[in-house]
Amino acid sequence: MTNNINLIKTNSPLGPLGGSSNSNLNKNWIEWFIGFCDADGNFQTFPKHRKYLKKDGSLSEYYNIGYGIHISLSIKDLGLIQEIQNTLNGVGHIYTYPDREEARLSITKTKELVWMIENIFDLSSLVSLRQRDRYLRFRHGVLNKFNRVESLEEYNNFLNTSYSKELEDSYFKSVAFDNWIVGFVNGEGCFHVHNRGHLIFYIEHTDLDSLIYIKKRFDLGPAVNYREARSDKRQPTYVLSISSKKDIETIKTFFNNPELSKLAGLKSQQFSVWLKETKK
Repeated sequence: MTNNINLIKTNSPLGPLGGSSNSNLNKNWIEWFIGFCDADGNFQTFPKHRKYLKKDGSLSEYYNIGYGIHISLSIKDLGLIQEIQNTLNGVGHIYTYPDREEARLSITKTKELVWMIENIFDLSSLVSLRQRDRYLRFRHGVLNKFNRVESLEEYNNFLNTSYSKELEDSYFKSVAFDNWIVGFVNGEGCFHVHNRGHLIFYIEHTDLDSLIYIKKRFDLGPAVNYREARSDKRQPTYVLSISSKKDIETIKTFFNNPELSKLAGLKSQQFSVWLKETKK
């Protein structure tokens, strides 16, 4: 099987650095997007081996450090990837991988990464500890131009340094957290109609604390359950699943709140179908 990669060209004459701000880039959307990235984003920090011969004939080796932000979705949600890129004023490039049925937004230019840090991610909070730690390390490296190390040991020391901070309790009672939930569910939630007609809402993720925060926010009945890894290539996960009429009504009211950002892409369509079932 071949691994085809297609670049989707976009028209963004100004981009984020041209002095223009997209009117859709509002506070609710930013908070939604950060939640979405907590579920489906990837803050990459990676070494690139370099070596060259010096004038005296000896070999010099070192490592450049690269940085990137990547969001990968099913190719069926290509429209959502394009909508996100457009809202972000055209940063990055979109690639499709037909053999993997995947679409990806890749942001790697330093100026665009700085713009994303200062105008998006620094304005609210990632919640899952792993993502927050990866982002803050990535942020430190990009903003401090930490672009070279002399050995893999030095690079690994950087990777093992944590820049995380605890979130304030007040955050979990804020509109920002509610918008985060919408974005996170957009990435990891499911609105399911059982074949017997009853409704189920569930979220599955590797971060236990994130699901506990959501359960507490909604005062949901069920416990968050552990799920074994389904293959050697996957991590164990945690699942929050609800089906009671009381909890379903809570979820329905929340996602219909006009003061919050909305679900987008295929998840919005899924919610619409699910919502119709709640009215029967």
